[in-house]
Amino acid sequence: MRAKELVFAGARRAGVLGLTRDSNWRRRRLLILCYHGVSTADEHEWNGELYVPPALLRERLRHLRENGYNLLPLAEACARLRSGSLPPRSVAITFDDGAVDFASSALPILREFNAPATVYLTTYYAENRLPVFDVVLSYVLWRGRDRRVDLSSVCGSPEAVFAQSPAERASAFRAMFDFARAHGLNAREKDALVARVATLLGVPYGEIVASGLFQIMSPEVIAALPPDLIDVQLHTHRHRTPNDHGLFLRELQENADRIRALRGDVVNLAHFCYPSGVYEHAFLPWLREAGVQYATTTVPGLASPSDDPLLLPRMVDTTARSALAFEAWASGFAALLPRQPAHSYRGEQTADSSSGNG
Repeated sequence: MRAKELVFAGARRAGVLGLTRDSNWRRRRLLILCYHGVSTADEHEWNGELYVPPALLRERLRHLRENGYNLLPLAEACARLRSGSLPPRSVAITFDDGAVDFASSALPILREFNAPATVYLTTYYAENRLPVFDVVLSYVLWRGRDRRVDLSSVCGSPEAVFAQSPAERASAFRAMFDFARAHGLNAREKDALVARVATLLGVPYGEIVASGLFQIMSPEVIAALPPDLIDVQLHTHRHRTPNDHGLFLRELQENADRIRALRGDVVNLAHFCYPSGVYEHAFLPWLREAGVQYATTTVPGLASPSDDPLLLPRMVDTTARSALAFEAWASGFAALLPRQPAHSYRGEQTADSSSGNG
């Protein structure tokens, strides 16, 4: 990382970032930014990959505005990418999942900068008003890291389970997650499991639930999102992509039905985001069958007209990305540097993909 920062700094001093930003090569490409959560308290300290503080989002949008970037709605940006009519310095902004903090923390900043954004909404937890299981479990384990408490009784482990060090927390998380999956716990049973962990660790779980942390926006809030600024698109119902053709299409259909019920029957649901960045080439014909025209990954890069529209790259912004690195990505220069080759993969899906009932 340090080496890349030095390269970025040298490129800025030499004027290369500006030349790349204004090149014909950049004009033919679209930077799609990806965010998940915008913190309301200490979420970005717990997981800076998943959450950014409001000040950081505001800083990014200020940089884009002051440097003449064109912020386009994703649907327009993708259509113009394919037709070759992108304006210079094109950027589209996306948010995954549709957490409560999108409306409370992100939306006011987007309004401030008149920045359109697409929310890829997973809908199961919009209807079931509980924190997303695995996300809140990880946070609770982190919040209670100062206590040396054996958690084995919660997950039936024959060995002691602690959660002080990062390694212990990862092991404890896996033990709880596997226990929930093995016993087929439903959403409320998994929430009760997290509550028991929180009690043992001295974490005020009632306050977490009351604050809305790690919950998906309610149907009322989703319905009220300003259509002139915010577009709501597909992200599956239960935040999972089954390998089974029928189950995969069911996820999309249930997701689409609920979005249309909230946003109107005329909404054009042609955009999709792979939950947790998990994709396989087998999914592509299934997406086309469901009427999806564009899908975004979490493979870093700038989208070009030659990219498969169902495998568009995105740059996931995090607290670890410096202002200089963000500038390098916005200009397009960072995308020109060598990277490990992109490939399809199936990783851990993270928003309650452990059972069929969400």
